[in-house]
Amino acid sequence: MIHAEFGPAGAARRQRRPCGGGPGSLCGFVIPGSGVVVPPTAGRKRAKATFHRGAGMLRKLIVAIGISLAALGVAAQTANPRCNPDPVFERYSRGVLSNCEKSSFKQLRLVTGRNPDTGESAVVGKEGQYWASYYSIAKNKTGELPSTLELQRNYENAVTQGGGKVLWKDTHPASMGNLTFQLGKGGNEYWGSVYCDDGNAQGCGRVVVEVVALKAMVQDVVLSAEQIAKDMSAAGKVAVYGIYFDTDKATIKPESQPTMIEMAKWMGSNGSAKVYIVGHTDMQGAADHNLKLSKARAAAVVEALIKQQGIKPDRLGSEGVGPYAPVASNASEAGRAKNRRVEMVLR
Repeated sequence: MIHAEFGPAGAARRQRRPCGGGPGSLCGFVIPGSGVVVPPTAGRKRAKATFHRGAGMLRKLIVAIGISLAALGVAAQTANPRCNPDPVFERYSRGVLSNCEKSSFKQLRLVTGRNPDTGESAVVGKEGQYWASYYSIAKNKTGELPSTLELQRNYENAVTQGGGKVLWKDTHPASMGNLTFQLGKGGNEYWGSVYCDDGNAQGCGRVVVEVVALKAMVQDVVLSAEQIAKDMSAAGKVAVYGIYFDTDKATIKPESQPTMIEMAKWMGSNGSAKVYIVGHTDMQGAADHNLKLSKARAAAVVEALIKQQGIKPDRLGSEGVGPYAPVASNASEAGRAKNRRVEMVLR
């Protein structure tokens, strides 16, 4: 019996001769119009060989597509239009700046060392204007990511070439991309860290750079004349934190004006009161330098009250005690910020 197989249009395409007709009989597929019978094993061998060739090509294609898509996965991420690089480093050439954070004042906690016996980290907090940059890293043409060591070495070299210092770097293979740095640039002191946020033995897929420019917080809540009166009545003095100076100078910044006005209001409401304006610093730097700086700043406040607020000179006196009268620990930035102040003291 001959069975016919039909193509899509129903036309005879080939004929199959069943096996099992006894010794010497032929079975297989009959090529139409030729009478030639092709044994079924021949078709299977050809199909098997074709399958293996096709599978090999498919595997190569999948690998090629995988590498291309991995690269395109990052390349397709466009840089976040609201993000700019931090003020210390140029944009990372291997990555896309996909996200960022910025704050006018924030504390950044930084690792400066690690105890090899206990594994505990020494941490400092630095406060000021803050930036965070998040880079998604593209694989190279062979599908490789940069190693954590390559990442760490790149930023380490950039810091030292810029005149900064690497304060700590992690040497453990699993977290070698981490480092903490300090650098002066453009009149500002920067502290920061670099670390791999998505890393493994195959490399680092995401880099996070955090930077803080050290500066005091702008006091938005101004000490009022009424509060000055309460503190003067209770303690005979008042700590004033709303007066700002240029770094390491006695030049009063314009944003100090609201506080100066409130000080003058209290002086105007208490016409017979005489006060000392006393300058205070933290313990950063040499004590004799800080002492001179505190005296100069106190004198600058007295001069501003006389010339800008119309207070009579005989009601004011100035003095500076530098770091010798702290009101908080100088071990932290928060404590040092409290110690940097001007006080009005009743005479």
